[in-house]
Amino acid sequence: MGIMIQPLKQVRGEITVSGDKSITHRAYIFSSISRSSVLIRNPNEGADVKHTLSIMQSVGAESKKSKEGTLIKGIGLKNIKEPENVLDAGNSGTTIRLLSGLFSGIKDKMFVLSGDSSLRNRPMGRIITPLRKMGGEILARKNDTLPPLVIRGKKLKGIQYKMPVASAQVKSAIILAALSAEGKTMIEEGVRSRNHTEIMLKAFGGRIETNKKIVVYPAEKLENDEIFVPGDFSSAAYFIALSLIVKDAKLLIKNVGLNPTRSYLIKKLKDAGGEIKILNKREKNGETFGDIYVENSNLKGITVRKEEVPFLIDEIPLIGVLGAFAEGTTEVRGAEELRVKESDRIKLTVRNLRALGIETEEFKDGFRITGHNIRYGHVKTAFDHRIALSFIVFGLASKKGVEIEEINSINISFPDFFDTLRVIKNG
Repeated sequence: MGIMIQPLKQVRGEITVSGDKSITHRAYIFSSISRSSVLIRNPNEGADVKHTLSIMQSVGAESKKSKEGTLIKGIGLKNIKEPENVLDAGNSGTTIRLLSGLFSGIKDKMFVLSGDSSLRNRPMGRIITPLRKMGGEILARKNDTLPPLVIRGKKLKGIQYKMPVASAQVKSAIILAALSAEGKTMIEEGVRSRNHTEIMLKAFGGRIETNKKIVVYPAEKLENDEIFVPGDFSSAAYFIALSLIVKDAKLLIKNVGLNPTRSYLIKKLKDAGGEIKILNKREKNGETFGDIYVENSNLKGITVRKEEVPFLIDEIPLIGVLGAFAEGTTEVRGAEELRVKESDRIKLTVRNLRALGIETEEFKDGFRITGHNIRYGHVKTAFDHRIALSFIVFGLASKKGVEIEEINSINISFPDFFDTLRVIKNG
């Protein structure tokens, strides 16, 4: 037996969503290695970021929660201490990859990073290769490809590195390692990826250039006193999608992060015929945010190309769900990276859509969907929060609802989803 998701008749009202998960990870890391006390307002409360904060506490940072947010007392980059135990990253690829970069440059100290069964089967060679080029010493399971990771901090040197794949996590690991390296580090991206780390480093006074190439200099002094975390766009995306496909829908989502490397879904949904407006746009600490107004719309199918995938990586299962309600064909290509996320998200998206009556073709790097033959069915999540949230939206927008395997996985990124849902049901 699973959890029954009943359909909604209308979407009405005004909501906020939890703080941005990607920005919260970085806020916790940079605050911890700064020489100041930093108040982080509106942090994400999901399990992933709690693992990042817990690890930073294990290496010396102090934190305190209040009504205003989370206050972190930084210890400075050079004062990171060697932890007594294995560091648990839980299910968070961001945590293990970014902190592997940071800890690689903490000379003569040892760090062991592990996580849950899903994380221990996610590829780490992509960070180990550049970190070793910088002089890092990292050992890993399965011929240095899988966690746990054993890191002995070394004196690193700056390198020039051309990214073989677009990955904000790999790029961020290199940037964090570069903060304690000798000389400058240059990173060349073939396809631009999310830039929250670059923005956060600038907000703390770090030396970084972000023109055609990213150039990072060793950190002399990192300081800030307050970081505001905008609402998580990936969380808002579920309510944007819901508002587009529920027949009676008008919704305002306030204070959502609108970083262009994160909010590209808005462009694609407008291309599909979505009625979406951006209001009250503004900026803090280099991050843009604003309010998003959405109405029910008659969507048509879209095509997602390989060069667009890095800007949509978390939303691609949701794009599959939207394709089921759209006229015509929706196609995603160039998304091989989805095979090695918390689950094989291509396989699961296709499997679940077929179980719900949707004509779907699976490719190695994506899928093709022809919508509108929706039926009741059972959804498997593999305990992947993005799959669970996407198909909860499907059930809410369908005529008969869906039965979903579990919903506890959403606590990883969006623990207050159903609390937020109650606001619009009662709006």
